[in-house]
Amino acid sequence: MRLVPKKKQIEPPDEQSRRFVEDAQRMIDAGELSPTEADEALDQLVRKQKGSSPK
Repeated sequence: MRLVPKKKQIEPPDEQSRRFVEDAQRMIDAGELSPTEADEALDQLVRKQKGSSPK
């Protein structure tokens, strides 16, 4: 027996954005996400990528 996957529920961009912000804030409040650490990690990745790109 083969199950048919459910169709993806399409939500408006503003609803998706609102949900993302709420989930991110929930994770920050729970100590699961640190905006400072995330910024530092992103900066480090960008610097690393910039240094390894061919010129």
